[in-house]
Amino acid sequence: MVKLEEILFIIAVVSYLVSSGIYIWYLITRSEKAASMGTTLLVLGLVAHTIALGLRWYTSGHAPMANLYESLSLMGWGIVLFYLIAERFYPVRAAGALVVPTAFLITSVAGVFYKGPEPLVPALQSYWLWIHVTIAMLSYGLFALAFGAGFIYVIQEYLLKKRYDHVMASFLILFVALGLVIGLWIGSFWANPAQVTDNFTQTTSKIYAGSDYAKILGGGAVGLLVAIVLGYAAGKGASRPGFAKRLPSLDVLDEVSYRGVAFGFPLLTIGIITGAIWADQAWGRWWGWDPKETWSLITWLFYGAYLHTRLTMGWRGRHSAILAVVGMIVVLFTYLGVNLFLSGLHSYTPAG
Repeated sequence: MVKLEEILFIIAVVSYLVSSGIYIWYLITRSEKAASMGTTLLVLGLVAHTIALGLRWYTSGHAPMANLYESLSLMGWGIVLFYLIAERFYPVRAAGALVVPTAFLITSVAGVFYKGPEPLVPALQSYWLWIHVTIAMLSYGLFALAFGAGFIYVIQEYLLKKRYDHVMASFLILFVALGLVIGLWIGSFWANPAQVTDNFTQTTSKIYAGSDYAKILGGGAVGLLVAIVLGYAAGKGASRPGFAKRLPSLDVLDEVSYRGVAFGFPLLTIGIITGAIWADQAWGRWWGWDPKETWSLITWLFYGAYLHTRLTMGWRGRHSAILAVVGMIVVLFTYLGVNLFLSGLHSYTPAG
Protein backbone atom coordinates (compact mmCIF):
# COMPACT_ATOMS: atom_id res chain seq x y z
CA MET A 1 0.00 0.00 0.00
CA VAL A 2 2.77 2.42 0.94
CA LYS A 3 4.62 1.70 -2.29
CA LEU A 4 1.45 2.26 -4.34
CA GLU A 5 0.88 5.56 -2.52
CA GLU A 6 4.40 6.71 -3.41
CA ILE A 7 3.92 5.73 -7.07
CA LEU A 8 0.61 7.59 -7.30
CA PHE A 9 2.10 10.65 -5.62
CA ILE A 10 4.99 10.67 -8.11
CA ILE A 11 2.48 10.32 -10.97
CA ALA A 12 0.60 13.34 -9.59
CA VAL A 13 3.78 15.45 -9.29
CA VAL A 14 4.91 14.55 -12.83
CA SER A 15 1.40 15.31 -14.15
CA TYR A 16 1.47 18.73 -12.48
CA LEU A 17 4.94 19.39 -13.94
CA VAL A 18 3.95 18.48 -17.50
CA SER A 19 0.64 20.35 -17.13
CA SER A 20 2.57 23.43 -16.00
CA GLY A 21 4.64 23.33 -19.19
CA ILE A 22 1.52 22.85 -21.33
CA TYR A 23 -0.30 25.76 -19.70
CA ILE A 24 2.73 28.00 -20.25
CA TRP A 25 2.85 26.80 -23.86
CA TYR A 26 -0.85 27.62 -24.20
CA LEU A 27 -0.19 31.13 -22.89
CA ILE A 28 2.45 31.59 -25.59
CA THR A 29 0.65 29.96 -28.53
CA ARG A 30 -3.06 30.10 -27.56
CA SER A 31 -3.39 26.53 -28.83
CA GLU A 32 -6.75 25.20 -27.62
CA LYS A 33 -5.58 21.66 -28.31
CA ALA A 34 -2.66 22.17 -25.96
CA ALA A 35 -4.97 23.66 -23.34
CA SER A 36 -7.30 20.65 -23.51
CA MET A 37 -4.33 18.32 -23.09
CA GLY A 38 -3.13 20.31 -20.09
CA THR A 39 -6.54 20.20 -18.43
CA THR A 40 -6.94 16.46 -19.05
CA LEU A 41 -3.50 15.72 -17.65
CA LEU A 42 -4.18 17.95 -14.65
CA VAL A 43 -7.41 16.06 -13.92
CA LEU A 44 -5.59 12.72 -14.14
CA GLY A 45 -2.92 14.04 -11.79
CA LEU A 46 -5.59 15.18 -9.34
CA VAL A 47 -7.23 11.73 -9.44
CA ALA A 48 -3.88 10.04 -8.73
CA HIS A 49 -3.18 12.55 -5.96
CA THR A 50 -6.60 11.95 -4.40
CA ILE A 51 -6.11 8.18 -4.37
CA ALA A 52 -2.62 8.62 -2.89
CA LEU A 53 -4.05 10.74 -0.05
CA GLY A 54 -6.78 8.14 0.49
CA LEU A 55 -4.22 5.32 0.69
CA ARG A 56 -2.13 7.38 3.10
CA TRP A 57 -5.19 7.77 5.32
CA TYR A 58 -5.95 4.04 5.15
CA THR A 59 -2.41 2.81 5.88
CA SER A 60 -1.66 5.31 8.66
CA GLY A 61 -5.06 5.05 10.32
CA HIS A 62 -5.42 8.82 10.53
CA ALA A 63 -6.07 11.78 8.25
CA PRO A 64 -2.99 12.62 6.10
CA MET A 65 -2.17 16.00 7.62
CA ALA A 66 0.07 15.30 10.60
CA ASN A 67 3.46 16.38 9.21
CA LEU A 68 5.01 18.70 6.64
CA TYR A 69 4.78 16.24 3.75
CA GLU A 70 1.11 15.53 4.35
CA SER A 71 -0.03 19.11 4.89
CA LEU A 72 1.90 20.44 1.87
CA SER A 73 0.53 17.61 -0.27
CA LEU A 74 -3.00 18.48 0.83
CA MET A 75 -2.42 22.17 0.11
CA GLY A 76 -1.21 21.43 -3.43
CA TRP A 77 -4.20 19.13 -3.94
CA GLY A 78 -6.57 21.91 -2.88
CA ILE A 79 -5.00 24.45 -5.26
CA VAL A 80 -5.40 22.07 -8.23
CA LEU A 81 -8.97 21.21 -7.25
CA PHE A 82 -10.16 24.80 -7.00
CA TYR A 83 -8.29 25.86 -10.13
CA LEU A 84 -10.06 23.13 -12.14
CA ILE A 85 -13.40 24.26 -10.71
CA ALA A 86 -12.64 27.86 -11.69
CA GLU A 87 -11.55 26.77 -15.18
CA ARG A 88 -14.85 24.90 -15.57
CA PHE A 89 -16.90 28.07 -15.01
CA TYR A 90 -14.60 30.88 -16.15
CA PRO A 91 -12.29 31.40 -19.18
CA VAL A 92 -9.15 31.50 -17.05
CA ARG A 93 -6.90 28.91 -18.67
CA ALA A 94 -4.17 31.53 -19.07
CA ALA A 95 -4.10 31.81 -15.27
CA GLY A 96 -3.11 28.16 -15.20
CA ALA A 97 0.37 29.25 -16.34
CA LEU A 98 0.82 30.69 -12.83
CA VAL A 99 -1.51 28.66 -10.61
CA VAL A 100 -0.57 25.17 -11.84
CA PRO A 101 3.21 25.72 -11.47
CA THR A 102 2.49 26.99 -7.95
CA ALA A 103 0.66 23.74 -7.16
CA PHE A 104 3.53 21.76 -8.70
CA LEU A 105 6.11 23.65 -6.62
CA ILE A 106 4.22 23.05 -3.36
CA THR A 107 3.59 19.37 -4.13
CA SER A 108 7.15 18.70 -5.25
CA VAL A 109 8.54 20.34 -2.11
CA ALA A 110 6.20 18.06 -0.13
CA GLY A 111 7.90 15.11 -1.83
CA VAL A 112 11.31 16.31 -0.63
CA PHE A 113 10.10 15.88 2.96
CA TYR A 114 8.34 12.57 2.37
CA LYS A 115 8.00 10.31 5.40
CA GLY A 116 6.31 6.97 5.67
CA PRO A 117 3.11 6.65 7.73
CA GLU A 118 3.77 7.27 11.43
CA PRO A 119 1.64 7.14 14.60
CA LEU A 120 0.18 10.44 15.72
CA VAL A 121 1.77 12.33 18.58
CA PRO A 122 -0.66 12.63 21.55
CA ALA A 123 -1.62 16.24 20.77
CA LEU A 124 -2.89 15.22 17.32
CA GLN A 125 -4.93 12.20 18.40
CA SER A 126 -8.32 13.77 17.81
CA TYR A 127 -11.00 13.66 15.11
CA TRP A 128 -10.67 17.45 15.05
CA LEU A 129 -7.36 16.96 13.21
CA TRP A 130 -8.85 16.20 9.82
CA ILE A 131 -11.73 18.64 10.28
CA HIS A 132 -9.57 21.62 11.28
CA VAL A 133 -6.61 21.04 8.95
CA THR A 134 -8.68 20.06 5.89
CA ILE A 135 -10.79 23.21 6.13
CA ALA A 136 -7.72 25.39 6.66
CA MET A 137 -5.86 23.87 3.68
CA LEU A 138 -8.90 24.25 1.43
CA SER A 139 -9.14 27.93 2.36
CA TYR A 140 -5.46 28.33 1.49
CA GLY A 141 -6.13 26.70 -1.88
CA LEU A 142 -8.85 29.26 -2.61
CA PHE A 143 -6.60 32.12 -1.51
CA ALA A 144 -3.92 30.79 -3.89
CA LEU A 145 -6.49 30.92 -6.71
CA ALA A 146 -7.36 34.51 -5.74
CA PHE A 147 -3.66 35.34 -5.69
CA GLY A 148 -3.09 33.94 -9.20
CA ALA A 149 -6.03 35.79 -10.70
CA GLY A 150 -5.13 38.96 -8.81
CA PHE A 151 -1.54 38.98 -10.01
CA ILE A 152 -2.54 38.39 -13.63
CA TYR A 153 -5.08 41.23 -13.26
CA VAL A 154 -2.25 43.60 -12.33
CA ILE A 155 -0.16 42.40 -15.28
CA GLN A 156 -3.08 42.69 -17.69
CA GLU A 157 -3.86 46.24 -16.59
CA TYR A 158 -0.25 47.33 -17.07
CA LEU A 159 -0.13 45.65 -20.50
CA LEU A 160 -3.28 47.42 -21.65
CA LYS A 161 -1.72 50.72 -20.55
CA LYS A 162 1.57 49.75 -22.26
CA ARG A 163 3.49 50.21 -19.03
CA TYR A 164 5.95 47.43 -19.74
CA ASP A 165 8.46 48.59 -17.13
CA HIS A 166 5.76 48.03 -14.50
CA VAL A 167 5.14 44.53 -15.88
CA MET A 168 8.82 43.68 -15.44
CA ALA A 169 8.87 45.20 -11.95
CA SER A 170 5.75 43.25 -10.92
CA PHE A 171 7.25 39.92 -11.97
CA LEU A 172 10.53 40.69 -10.23
CA ILE A 173 8.82 41.74 -6.99
CA LEU A 174 6.60 38.65 -6.96
CA PHE A 175 9.37 36.18 -7.76
CA VAL A 176 11.81 37.79 -5.32
CA ALA A 177 9.25 37.72 -2.48
CA LEU A 178 8.28 34.09 -3.09
CA GLY A 179 11.86 32.99 -3.78
CA LEU A 180 13.13 34.58 -0.58
CA VAL A 181 10.35 33.04 1.54
CA ILE A 182 10.77 29.58 0.02
CA GLY A 183 14.57 29.80 0.18
CA LEU A 184 14.57 30.77 3.87
CA TRP A 185 12.05 28.04 4.59
CA ILE A 186 14.05 25.32 2.82
CA GLY A 187 17.22 26.65 4.48
CA SER A 188 15.58 26.17 7.87
CA PHE A 189 15.44 22.44 7.21
CA TRP A 190 19.18 22.37 6.54
CA ALA A 191 19.67 23.87 9.98
CA ASN A 192 19.66 21.63 13.01
CA PRO A 193 18.73 23.78 16.03
CA ALA A 194 18.55 22.31 19.49
CA GLN A 195 14.96 21.72 20.55
CA VAL A 196 13.65 21.93 24.09
CA THR A 197 10.12 20.64 24.70
CA ASP A 198 7.92 21.39 27.69
CA ASN A 199 6.19 18.07 28.37
CA PHE A 200 3.23 19.77 30.03
CA THR A 201 2.36 22.33 27.35
CA GLN A 202 4.09 20.49 24.48
CA THR A 203 5.69 23.81 23.54
CA THR A 204 8.91 23.36 21.58
CA SER A 205 11.58 26.06 21.74
CA LYS A 206 14.35 26.16 19.13
CA ILE A 207 17.87 27.30 19.98
CA TYR A 208 19.85 28.29 16.87
CA ALA A 209 23.64 28.32 16.60
CA GLY A 210 25.60 30.56 14.22
CA SER A 211 25.93 27.73 11.70
CA ASP A 212 22.15 27.28 11.70
CA TYR A 213 21.60 30.93 10.83
CA ALA A 214 24.20 30.61 8.06
CA LYS A 215 22.30 27.69 6.52
CA ILE A 216 18.99 29.58 6.70
CA LEU A 217 20.46 32.71 5.12
CA GLY A 218 22.23 30.55 2.52
CA GLY A 219 18.91 29.03 1.51
CA GLY A 220 17.42 32.51 1.29
CA ALA A 221 20.30 33.71 -0.90
CA VAL A 222 19.92 30.78 -3.30
CA GLY A 223 16.16 31.31 -3.48
CA LEU A 224 16.70 35.01 -4.14
CA LEU A 225 19.14 34.43 -7.00
CA VAL A 226 16.92 31.83 -8.67
CA ALA A 227 13.91 34.13 -8.25
CA ILE A 228 15.67 37.09 -9.88
CA VAL A 229 16.57 35.00 -12.95
CA LEU A 230 13.08 33.52 -13.30
CA GLY A 231 11.36 36.84 -12.58
CA TYR A 232 13.43 38.64 -15.21
CA ALA A 233 12.75 35.92 -17.80
CA ALA A 234 9.00 35.95 -17.09
CA GLY A 235 8.81 39.74 -17.11
CA LYS A 236 10.81 39.96 -20.33
CA GLY A 237 8.53 37.44 -22.02
CA ALA A 238 5.35 39.23 -20.95
CA SER A 239 6.55 42.79 -21.65
CA ARG A 240 5.72 42.96 -25.32
CA PRO A 241 2.86 44.28 -27.46
CA GLY A 242 0.03 41.85 -28.06
CA PHE A 243 0.59 39.75 -24.96
CA ALA A 244 -2.53 41.25 -23.34
CA LYS A 245 -4.67 39.44 -25.94
CA ARG A 246 -3.50 36.12 -24.48
CA LEU A 247 -4.79 36.90 -21.00
CA PRO A 248 -8.38 36.83 -19.66
CA SER A 249 -10.29 40.09 -19.47
CA LEU A 250 -9.96 42.32 -16.43
CA ASP A 251 -13.60 41.67 -15.46
CA VAL A 252 -13.11 37.88 -15.48
CA LEU A 253 -9.87 38.07 -13.46
CA ASP A 254 -11.47 40.42 -10.93
CA GLU A 255 -14.44 38.09 -10.54
CA VAL A 256 -12.33 34.94 -10.08
CA SER A 257 -10.04 36.63 -7.55
CA TYR A 258 -13.03 37.90 -5.59
CA ARG A 259 -14.76 34.51 -5.63
CA GLY A 260 -11.60 32.87 -4.30
CA VAL A 261 -11.59 35.15 -1.27
CA ALA A 262 -15.39 35.11 -0.88
CA PHE A 263 -15.41 31.31 -0.57
CA GLY A 264 -12.05 31.01 1.20
CA PHE A 265 -12.88 33.46 3.99
CA PRO A 266 -15.80 31.46 5.46
CA LEU A 267 -13.67 28.31 5.33
CA LEU A 268 -10.85 30.10 7.16
CA THR A 269 -13.38 31.28 9.74
CA ILE A 270 -14.63 27.73 10.31
CA GLY A 271 -11.03 26.52 10.43
CA ILE A 272 -10.19 28.97 13.23
CA ILE A 273 -13.35 28.06 15.15
CA THR A 274 -12.68 24.30 14.91
CA GLY A 275 -9.08 24.97 15.93
CA ALA A 276 -10.31 26.79 19.02
CA ILE A 277 -12.59 23.87 19.93
CA TRP A 278 -9.70 21.44 19.46
CA ALA A 279 -7.40 23.67 21.56
CA ASP A 280 -9.95 23.66 24.39
CA GLN A 281 -10.01 19.85 24.35
CA ALA A 282 -6.23 19.44 24.04
CA TRP A 283 -4.91 22.29 26.21
CA GLY A 284 -7.90 23.45 28.24
CA ARG A 285 -8.31 26.88 26.64
CA TRP A 286 -10.00 28.22 23.52
CA TRP A 287 -7.37 30.82 22.68
CA GLY A 288 -3.90 31.45 24.03
CA TRP A 289 -2.26 33.89 21.60
CA ASP A 290 0.10 31.20 20.40
CA PRO A 291 2.06 32.54 17.36
CA LYS A 292 0.11 30.34 14.93
CA GLU A 293 -3.19 31.42 16.47
CA THR A 294 -2.17 35.07 16.38
CA TRP A 295 -1.11 34.94 12.72
CA SER A 296 -4.23 33.00 11.79
CA LEU A 297 -6.20 35.87 13.28
CA ILE A 298 -4.09 38.38 11.33
CA THR A 299 -4.81 36.44 8.13
CA TRP A 300 -8.52 36.41 8.96
CA LEU A 301 -8.52 40.17 9.64
CA PHE A 302 -6.64 40.82 6.39
CA TYR A 303 -9.12 38.96 4.21
CA GLY A 304 -11.98 40.41 6.24
CA ALA A 305 -10.60 43.86 5.37
CA TYR A 306 -10.42 42.77 1.71
CA LEU A 307 -14.12 41.93 1.69
CA HIS A 308 -15.02 45.03 3.71
CA THR A 309 -13.22 47.41 1.35
CA ARG A 310 -14.75 45.72 -1.67
CA LEU A 311 -18.34 45.50 -0.44
CA THR A 312 -18.63 48.79 1.46
CA MET A 313 -15.97 51.07 -0.05
CA GLY A 314 -16.21 49.92 -3.64
CA TRP A 315 -12.62 48.75 -3.93
CA ARG A 316 -12.42 46.69 -7.09
CA GLY A 317 -9.96 46.07 -9.86
CA ARG A 318 -6.32 46.82 -9.10
CA HIS A 319 -6.84 47.64 -5.42
CA SER A 320 -8.50 44.30 -4.73
CA ALA A 321 -6.00 42.47 -6.93
CA ILE A 322 -3.05 43.86 -4.98
CA LEU A 323 -4.70 42.87 -1.70
CA ALA A 324 -5.20 39.32 -3.02
CA VAL A 325 -1.50 39.11 -3.91
CA VAL A 326 -0.33 40.49 -0.56
CA GLY A 327 -2.80 38.19 1.20
CA MET A 328 -1.01 35.13 -0.18
CA ILE A 329 2.25 36.37 1.35
CA VAL A 330 0.44 36.66 4.70
CA VAL A 331 -0.86 33.10 4.25
CA LEU A 332 2.63 31.78 3.49
CA PHE A 333 4.03 33.41 6.60
CA THR A 334 1.20 32.05 8.72
CA TYR A 335 1.71 28.56 7.32
CA LEU A 336 5.52 28.46 7.03
CA GLY A 337 7.12 31.56 8.54
CA VAL A 338 5.62 31.10 12.00
CA ASN A 339 7.15 27.64 12.29
CA LEU A 340 10.48 28.92 10.97
CA PHE A 341 10.90 32.02 13.13
CA LEU A 342 8.61 31.52 16.12
CA SER A 343 8.01 28.79 18.71
CA GLY A 344 4.69 27.74 20.16
CA LEU A 345 2.17 25.00 20.76
CA HIS A 346 1.97 24.28 17.02
CA SER A 347 5.66 23.32 16.93
CA TYR A 348 5.17 19.83 18.28
CA THR A 349 6.86 18.35 15.18
CA PRO A 350 9.69 19.52 12.96
CA ALA A 351 7.08 20.24 10.37
CA GLY A 352 5.19 22.50 12.71
